Amino acid sequence: MARNYDLNTTAAKEANSGGKRITEPGVYVGIFRAAWAETNDKGTESVGLFFQSEQGQEAGPLMLYTHNGSGKELPSYKTLNAIMACLKVRKLEAKPGKVSFFDFDTHSDVLRDKETYPALVGKRIGIVLQGEEQEYQGELKKRLQLAAPFCAETRRMAVEILDQKTTAEALDRYLTWFESNKWRHAKGAKAAPARRAEPVGAGADGFEDDIPFN
Repeated sequence: MARNYDLNTTAAKEANSGGKRITEPGVYVGIFRAAWAETNDKGTESVGLFFQSEQGQEAGPLMLYTHNGSGKELPSYKTLNAIMACLKVRKLEAKPGKVSFFDFDTHSDVLRDKETYPALVGKRIGIVLQGEEQEYQGELKKRLQLAAPFCAETRRMAVEILDQKTTAEALDRYLTWFESNKWRHAKGAKAAPARRAEPVGAGADGFEDDIPFN
């Protein structure tokens, strides 16, 4: 007997969106469903993010490496500050919490204890995801990285928000560059990351008492 089918609206939407995972570089609007702190065995500090688009697709973990083992600021420190500016967050305070991760051994979601950053979670934001290809043991691996954030409501980038610009122009300039730089290639598993052009407006070095939001 042939199977009968009831409409599954979630499956119908995913047929057009490519499934539950974001797999292609591009511009997305949504929220961070989780943000947490990590420190690797070399002392490098990072902030991990799980992003969920308004279409229900997810990307992550997106790792922003902010400081090396000596405490020196790394390039993604500016990206983190740009995210804070776009979300109007003055300060990130780590708090104990739980983050849901997919466990590939059990093929199920598991909760793990983490030091989390609730101030970044659940607020609407736009992000640009850039792809990276890397050769590892003869195979080509692909991943997405958070290249630049912007305010979802106004399309302004961090520098425009902090300079109190009323028009959004930086994102369009950045996307012009991005169109021909959606993917970058890093050769070898231990190769140094290819130099990424600094996103226009990614830095938020002007965080002082005159931050233009409450």
